[in-house]
Amino acid sequence: MGIRIAPLLAIVTLLVLAVSPVASADSVLQAVRDRGYVKCAIGNRPVGDTRIGELGYEGFFPEFCRVVALALFDDRNAVELSPTLIRHGLKSVSEGDVDVYVSNVTWTFSRDIGLGLTAAAVLYFDGQGFMSHRDANERPLSAFGGSTVCVSHSTTTIANLEDYIALNGLDWEVLSFESSQGRNDAFFSRRCDLLTADRLVLATLRASAVDDPQNYVLHDEIISKEPFVAYVSSTDMLWGNVVRWAIMATIVAEEKGITSRNYTDHLESADPAVRRLLGVEPLPAGAVAGLATDWPRRIIAVAGNYGEIFERYLGQQSQFGIDRGLNRLWRDGGLIYSPPLR
Repeated sequence: MGIRIAPLLAIVTLLVLAVSPVASADSVLQAVRDRGYVKCAIGNRPVGDTRIGELGYEGFFPEFCRVVALALFDDRNAVELSPTLIRHGLKSVSEGDVDVYVSNVTWTFSRDIGLGLTAAAVLYFDGQGFMSHRDANERPLSAFGGSTVCVSHSTTTIANLEDYIALNGLDWEVLSFESSQGRNDAFFSRRCDLLTADRLVLATLRASAVDDPQNYVLHDEIISKEPFVAYVSSTDMLWGNVVRWAIMATIVAEEKGITSRNYTDHLESADPAVRRLLGVEPLPAGAVAGLATDWPRRIIAVAGNYGEIFERYLGQQSQFGIDRGLNRLWRDGGLIYSPPLR
């Protein structure tokens, strides 16, 4: 018996449409588009370099919310930035109250599985460290016997600290605090001998929160791996992929030497990867998410590449002067790397 081709093609078409990742009416991506701006939770101040500027919250982490807004709306201000504690920010993403959470929030198994989240991209590679008062002498952490340590409650930081104390048999007293501000105030008022947090937080805190940064020692010991990510809900992977690739576009741009100042010089490039990045040649899959042909170029023109963002908010162009370290490009000995944008 012959096969009736038309009905078969109709069935195949329906199956393709059923699994195609188009934005449904109740998807996060569609909600963002209908709303006209991205709802983004950011770290509560002061965390890292996040601060209030002339046009709202600014800093390394908030800038990646603006990167996503540029990809979708060609407007870096099409965002609603809400400062929040880490556990509240993660919960707000899990429950759909915000679209993405960016801060010094660590990618963990428990957050992925237990909260129904997924890491769209790593924004910064860090580790947990310690800061002490300089008059406590510069010495290894193991020599701080009988010390008191200030730490934030309900974070991976306190769990890492407890593991470190148990592993090394230290007689430290742990003072935990609900907020980072309470933790910091206790340390600077000398209720604690040590302050432990992500090294990025410690470095920016020492540079910006006190008048005498030379009186505080940032120790070399690092006791954990802390990849800071943009967290999104795992219920809408199309939205997660939009966030992921908006961030990755800034990395591809740095890999190709394309900046906010010279991108127009590369529009005639013969490099197919550059032509795709700048929208000279289309990225067909972008149409699935309703992205404009030149969406990566919009990001680069305004926000710049990953290196520009880092230097502007954390590096040599900032008050912090933080070395990129692990956050150099892969070819420069770092961990920053993008899959192919094609």
